[in-house]
Amino acid sequence: MGKKVILHGTLIDGNGGEPIKDSAIWIAGDYIEAVGAFDPSADYSDVEIIDATGKFIIPGLIEGHAHIGGHPRYIPILQKSLRWGITTCATVSAGKRGIELRDTIKELKLRGCAKLIAGCIVTPTHGHVKDAEMGPADGPWAVRRQVREFSAVKADFIKTAASGGFWDQNEDCSVRNYTLEELEALADEAHAWNMKCVVHAHSQPGINNSVAAGIDQIHHGAFIDAEGVRNIKAKDLYFMPTLRVTSIRNADAWPDRPWQKDEMLEAHPIHREGVKLAKELGVKIMVGTDYPGSMREWERGESTSYEMMEMQKCGFTPMELIVAATKTNAEGYGKENEIGTIEKGKCADIVILNTTPLEDISVLHNKENIACVLRDGIVEYADVQYRQHLPYEF
Repeated sequence: MGKKVILHGTLIDGNGGEPIKDSAIWIAGDYIEAVGAFDPSADYSDVEIIDATGKFIIPGLIEGHAHIGGHPRYIPILQKSLRWGITTCATVSAGKRGIELRDTIKELKLRGCAKLIAGCIVTPTHGHVKDAEMGPADGPWAVRRQVREFSAVKADFIKTAASGGFWDQNEDCSVRNYTLEELEALADEAHAWNMKCVVHAHSQPGINNSVAAGIDQIHHGAFIDAEGVRNIKAKDLYFMPTLRVTSIRNADAWPDRPWQKDEMLEAHPIHREGVKLAKELGVKIMVGTDYPGSMREWERGESTSYEMMEMQKCGFTPMELIVAATKTNAEGYGKENEIGTIEKGKCADIVILNTTPLEDISVLHNKENIACVLRDGIVEYADVQYRQHLPYEF
């Protein structure tokens, strides 16, 4: 692939600093070669120029908690994700086929869709997760064995559960899943194989057990208490609240599951108070949604920006949210050297917007504001202005 340069846009690079108002982003193949202010004396011959005059540029968004496996039915979801500015999805339930899909996308055999960070599930008997690929693992040594097996097939991370959830009628969020001893074994084994680990944990004692075990990311926390938030901060772990799950809109998406709606509505204010406290204390916050959500209520691709809108209501600024959904998400998954910011040496995953997102993050929730999306240096989506840059019809 030849060189490209994106010129004259206002660059919001994902690091949280002051935007560059008249920027130049040089791209060589898949990667960003240089970033800075526009230099009129530079040599722009033999370079494909993408004019971003009047536009705003952010890193590709990273969806932090998706459920995408390797079946072909998931590919359209990843295609629609790009249309919303999502260039990477961290899927917590990839399984072996999802790992194969991740590698197919990475090897450029499949274009036009978001990339994957592939996680695999280790779960106890009668736990919240019922469809783990290898079945349940009970006790520390069974847990360690499954972690090793997923390491052998090159999973990026391990996902588990420390509490119940909303889904089944015969469970609730207060039920404990894995014990502290089992969580400690999972975290220790994952880290020994250089994998991150994340945990579904809505309530106590699951949250404190996960923190004590050193699980890297605590996901959900619908019934999180102040002690849980403070413990996450004390251990310098990551918190991904997935507020979309307990949003009023999502509770209304399941009319055939009244038990689920009731518990979600009960959690709604508690969840948001926990997130407000986490922000106040400076907890490392990530952005994820249990993506893609119910087809009855949610358009494929919209969940991530909706989550950011929910977080904005809890006091996060648009700049903080952009950093959370790009840089912090990349760091949480150990991918900060590859993705997450617009800097030299990173993958050229870039979104060009028609409107500034720094006044209200809801700009990202309107597809008409997304002008152009590049993944690995290739224009994968473009509005009319940028159509000529598309290598194919998307």
